[in-house]
Amino acid sequence: MIGGFLLPDTSGSRIHLMYLPLLDDLSETFEYSWGSAVLAILYRGLCRAAIIKEQKEVGGCLLLLQSWAYDHIPILAPRLHDNTVQFYPLVKRYKFKIK
Repeated sequence: MIGGFLLPDTSGSRIHLMYLPLLDDLSETFEYSWGSAVLAILYRGLCRAAIIKEQKEVGGCLLLLQSWAYDHIPILAPRLHDNTVQFYPLVKRYKFKIK
């Protein structure tokens, strides 16, 4: 979950060794600021993709970027034709085409 979803890099399948010491004592992991780490990795990945011309992929939690874009740029958000989503008010705002 850490290397593949929260803090992915451009390799797509490997986790960086710098994260392994953080998991030594699992009882302390709730004290870490995971949100800040996810934002920092996403920002670093976006900066690298913008600056390095040979960079063809973006590292970081792109699902976070996508949900931010849906919330702040409404024209990008998909449209819902069905009111099946009742328990998630933020999701109700967008209209997904259900087949």
